[in-house]
Amino acid sequence: MDEIKNNQSRTLELLAPAGSFEAFKAAVENGADAVYLGGKSFSARASAANFDIEELQKAVRYAHERQAKVYVTVNILIADQEFQELLNYLYTLHEIGVDAVILQDVGVAELIHTILPEMETHASTQMTVNTSWGVHHLESLGFRRVVLARETSAPEMKAIAEQTSLELEVFVHGALCIGYSGQCLMSSFIGGRSGNRGTCAQPCRMTYQLVNEKKENLLIQKSTGEHLLSPRDLNLVEELTELKQVGVYSLKVEGRMKRPEYVATVIRLYRQAIDRSGVLDRQEGSSVAPLLTPGEHQELLQVFNRDFTIGYFKENLGAELMSYSRPNNRGTRLGRVTRLEAGRLSLKLEAALHPGDGIEFWTGRGREGVTVGLIWKDQIVITEGLPGETVQIEFSGVAQAGDRVFKTNDALLMEKARQSFQEGREQRKSPLTLRLSGHEGEKLCLEVIGNEHSVTVYSTNPAQKALKRPLTWEYAFQQLGRLGTTPFWLDKLELEIDEGIMLPVSDLNEMRRLAIEELLQDKPKQTVDRQIYRQRVERWKHRQGEERADLQTIKSMIPQISVAVSDPETLQAAIQAGAKRVLIGGEHWRSRRGFSLEEIRSSFERCRKQGIDCVWRLPRILNQGQSEHLLADLEKASGWAEKPKLMVANLGELEILKVVDLDWAFEVDYSLNVFNEASLAYFIRQGAKAVTLSPELHHEQLGPLAKWPGVELLVFGDLEMMVSEYCPVGAALGGKKGKHCAGTCVKEPHYLRDRMHYDFPVETDQECRMHLFNVKILNLFEELAQIRRMGISSVRLQLTRQTPGQVRQIVRLFSEAWDTLHEGKRATWMSDEGMNELTSLFPEGFTKGHFFRGVL
Repeated sequence: MDEIKNNQSRTLELLAPAGSFEAFKAAVENGADAVYLGGKSFSARASAANFDIEELQKAVRYAHERQAKVYVTVNILIADQEFQELLNYLYTLHEIGVDAVILQDVGVAELIHTILPEMETHASTQMTVNTSWGVHHLESLGFRRVVLARETSAPEMKAIAEQTSLELEVFVHGALCIGYSGQCLMSSFIGGRSGNRGTCAQPCRMTYQLVNEKKENLLIQKSTGEHLLSPRDLNLVEELTELKQVGVYSLKVEGRMKRPEYVATVIRLYRQAIDRSGVLDRQEGSSVAPLLTPGEHQELLQVFNRDFTIGYFKENLGAELMSYSRPNNRGTRLGRVTRLEAGRLSLKLEAALHPGDGIEFWTGRGREGVTVGLIWKDQIVITEGLPGETVQIEFSGVAQAGDRVFKTNDALLMEKARQSFQEGREQRKSPLTLRLSGHEGEKLCLEVIGNEHSVTVYSTNPAQKALKRPLTWEYAFQQLGRLGTTPFWLDKLELEIDEGIMLPVSDLNEMRRLAIEELLQDKPKQTVDRQIYRQRVERWKHRQGEERADLQTIKSMIPQISVAVSDPETLQAAIQAGAKRVLIGGEHWRSRRGFSLEEIRSSFERCRKQGIDCVWRLPRILNQGQSEHLLADLEKASGWAEKPKLMVANLGELEILKVVDLDWAFEVDYSLNVFNEASLAYFIRQGAKAVTLSPELHHEQLGPLAKWPGVELLVFGDLEMMVSEYCPVGAALGGKKGKHCAGTCVKEPHYLRDRMHYDFPVETDQECRMHLFNVKILNLFEELAQIRRMGISSVRLQLTRQTPGQVRQIVRLFSEAWDTLHEGKRATWMSDEGMNELTSLFPEGFTKGHFFRGVL
């Protein structure tokens, strides 16, 4: 437990983003302790400039010279055909000396733990970990650190920190995802650009209307704005003291897509806040004071904001989390238009204005932006307009008196930021202690001691008795302290030489040059020999091949259809239609009754008597408190006569099963993002009897996975695009904040309508989370023969939102088709008749999902 307690006493790490080398320098020079960045491959910000291998080497060397660390993102799901490239890339990163890699894919995590345990790994927020049980599972995978889900509250952070030795990293500033990271398929399903593959197109930042079943815009009278899924930017700069108190170690700033000036400004201000929080920690009895001045807060606003929020740190803020009116930079209030005349616009200023500033007019007709040129006051050109003054600028657009004006770019602030990382003006340097020693007639010894390394060099010539100017401390400090643009400064000089001796200045300069040159030779951690690495890789491949072959010899599962339902009425309908395998539970929608614990027990008993395979599906998201309730329910279920089979939907639930310590069979749901053989093998090795594959897989990618037993594939049903702690119905209509909400969601069905007039269904679960579904239902009925030929063990009908009548008809159609194909009658099976019936049930049409198009 000592190691766990130490989490709360460590110095906070400031972790900065970098999408380019210029942004990387901006981060380091402004005080970042570490920088996270992506290579040209396997990065969740694929559209950033990112770093090739040469740039990565340069970045690592630059950072290590300045006692900063570099973490490389490998935080996407990896396709099987990419593994050889990944294996080569991982070794290169190890060779370069990166300090850690950030991972999403559980198969990749297990791979690195097996073949390169020397490499430090951090669990990405894409792994959707927000409980102590999830963190415990990461410990078993060899992780050193976890990036907690953004939805984790301060009390939950504290509970997690008290139970783990892993370092906790949290986002403290920048853009927020509205849905749980790693669980959002919105961009994937709408446009084929997957957040799990680093290509999210951010459709959540577009406009939507909240409509009912009659397609009425429910917010038309409220004038709230239509960016209903666009949150404000996170800003926890004044919460740093509490973050440290609850056990957080690393403070992560979002922004790999942001420009270098943004990185420089935000990191500089957070560095100042962290340093000030440390001073306050040491001042006993000091009152709680702001860590930044009003002017510094203004700089944070100015550099970029969608308005600020503290997110879920304290509670669910409802509408106060959101930026309904604007999905991009709001700027800061500058003033108002007083008049427009003869090409000059008069502004009454509330803040300073300078040439080069970017300003934007908010009018009833929209927004218009310009860059300020000349500024006049009383017909005189001035270089600065001050608050309270009325000034004029050139303007050829349309504006009216009273229009609001905002500053979206501050020229002076940008120049200040650029100066901080300008080539040749680097300020971040490390202190050196020098010790010069020796005697007359001997070569002098110069020992240089840095933060991590020390070197020793000798003079070219021996010291001689001085005839005129003996070598003094002052002269030696002057010559040896000329460190120029190197990342060092001379802090201390110890002189241990005979009095009255001298050494030519050229010798002193040469000793200094040689010492610094040797000190700058990056000394990476001891690397694993390439041949040993190859042997480890081959052993890993051999093990995986053997496991696949062994399991194929015992693959005896009869191909079957799984029917997922969410309430007793649709369970009854599925059984009546002949379902032989049912998945009950999952999310409990507020729009219908759901299963009680007793009904789950009785359902297992009923299914056993009828020879039906029954599985209890667990919710995909549970927070710390909800996980404790689940644990209590499972402990109650341990006394049931009928032993339940479970389907886990996150890593925390998998770990809870170990805590219960019962020999229950379990399966893995699609929310665990099984995208390759490595992750599939991992869960089977953990004891999973079946695994539902990621719905983002292309049919060609399914082939190798289908060879494993217990593989399940979604073939019909609602595709869930997003799960979020934010509920647009409650926030916009029900006054939701914290635990208060009017419960508007249960009164009628709701949809989010996009610009193309597509209506996305919204469901709210019992915990008030919003679940957003695709417009069209997944339907692979016509592809059943192809899926059957692949060898897929089981196909799933996800019928958690359908009526009992729809469930009966769908189960009957798919069961008849699947049985026909299983009996070898593929030549006689025709899909037309079944498709006609399905189309009559769902006239809005269907989607094939990613079966043919895959994801980018």
